[in-house]
Amino acid sequence: MSQTGSIKEEPYRGAFGDMLWVVAPLVGAFGTGKGAFYGYGGIGFDINFCEKLVATPTAAVEYFTHGTGIDLGARTEFRLGAELDYRFENLSRFGIGFYHMSNAGIGQHDPGAELVTVVLTMPFH
Repeated sequence: MSQTGSIKEEPYRGAFGDMLWVVAPLVGAFGTGKGAFYGYGGIGFDINFCEKLVATPTAAVEYFTHGTGIDLGARTEFRLGAELDYRFENLSRFGIGFYHMSNAGIGQHDPGAELVTVVLTMPFH
């Protein structure tokens, strides 16, 4: 995504714990300085490389409105990606996420977009 502006993301992946064994639900939202809004829900699972390093592949369906920024061709988008996080003692995480967003051809056009995000996840206790 070549759009400039700040991105605010609020992932809540850790909010549901291990309710579905290895697969955990996730929800979140973000917006940009150009008025884009993006809310999503999906699933992810953790791959522990060591006690503190965790990779989390995710898949989500999202609602997207582009504001004055890039038009991704549809309001329904799909997101595939992964995070690489450092897990702290209190189970909060800090890391980086890499994602691809696309409407999978259901829109008039499908330019897709790649995202790189800084991720802070706080579990609900």
